[in-house]
Amino acid sequence: MRIVTNIKKVRHILRLFYYFFFLVIPFTDVYSENLNIYSARQEVLMRDLISSFEKIENIKVNLISAKANQLIQKIEVEGKYTKADLLLTTDIARLLIAKEKDLFKIIKSEKLKKNIPTQYRDKDNKWFGLSLRARVFVYHKERVSIEHLKGYISLQENKWKSRILVRSSNNVYNQSLVSAMISNYGKEVTRKFLLNFKNNFARNPSGGDRDQIKGLISGEGDLALVNTYYYIKMKKNDADNKLAKLDVHFPTDNKMNTHVNISGAGIIKYSKNFNNAVKFLEYLVSDEAQKIYAEVNYEYPIKNNLRLSKFMEKYTIQKKDDLNLNKIANHNKEALLLMGEAGWR
Repeated sequence: MRIVTNIKKVRHILRLFYYFFFLVIPFTDVYSENLNIYSARQEVLMRDLISSFEKIENIKVNLISAKANQLIQKIEVEGKYTKADLLLTTDIARLLIAKEKDLFKIIKSEKLKKNIPTQYRDKDNKWFGLSLRARVFVYHKERVSIEHLKGYISLQENKWKSRILVRSSNNVYNQSLVSAMISNYGKEVTRKFLLNFKNNFARNPSGGDRDQIKGLISGEGDLALVNTYYYIKMKKNDADNKLAKLDVHFPTDNKMNTHVNISGAGIIKYSKNFNNAVKFLEYLVSDEAQKIYAEVNYEYPIKNNLRLSKFMEKYTIQKKDDLNLNKIANHNKEALLLMGEAGWR
């Protein structure tokens, strides 16, 4: 019994050791310069944007990357002593969590308001979307008829029995999609959909979006629910033509068009470099930065009427769901409950 207790103590100490060195050590005084960003986005995805900004503004950017929940927890723990000026993350759900925890301050910027449509920014101006991504169907062309590809709600039909690949309900991309479905279809229709949808899984949900696409190639399923940029990036780098038999469908029906989500950011209320943080956000909605988002990260510009490359034009979203993302907050808890009730793990 004493051995078990000692093992638990050791594990607890190791967790504290990990937390200290991973989440505390990286920002020492050397990071007290011009702009400190806590980023849930991979450093490689931000490298070109940051380098360009540094040259234009002559502002040094310090970046620490980790998972969104770790960064949010870090800011909470650090409080007014935090080095963070800006939280950069993906998915509206994570921005809403940070706002609910009162981590952001109001941003007054006409440039941001002018360039970012109302539905992709906070009604209180505490967070702003910076790029778009869509949650779509990727399917195997030899095993799926185009005539069967409709809107999200159609995935409850019996024809999809044991054919659908999707990741866990713990994933925020799926949670935001279901929240949007509640807004568009209503709670009871969404409840029925989830019960039937879960019965159409080809396997127990596991892995990330790329794993769902790989499952199509290996024959584990016929249709996968994924974010666009995962598929587009894999397609761009598909030298061996492994994705030759796959294609993408943008779901739409008379109640709901293609669900779009955002990557976005908010300025931390304890920021010591507030003006520099505003400059960085304003740079990210410039034409130059928006094109980098599209050509390097394979996301969609949040600005309207910005021309895409020929490669990206093939994946243009014809009909976006115009739901104001602020409304997703109203249904997030309901979405989690309904997904749990349906047995989507």
